[in-house]
Amino acid sequence: MSAQKILIATLSGFVAGVAVGLMVAPASGSEIRQRIADSATDLAGNVKDKIRNFRNKAEEDLDDLAFDTGDDE
Repeated sequence: MSAQKILIATLSGFVAGVAVGLMVAPASGSEIRQRIADSATDLAGNVKDKIRNFRNKAEEDLDDLAFDTGDDE
């Protein structure tokens, strides 16, 4: 199984768990929907940050590799 599939499965499980947890908590329907929306927004922001950090690290590693091999693009 690829790392991408594992990441997607993990995130999907996390989102489903948060949604179920919020739905079984004693609160009104509108409050639960707001909590779910807030959690989804936070999760999306965290995922974007992690992807951005991963991309920056990969670009740095590629630059280091190009420098080590003497390739200048």
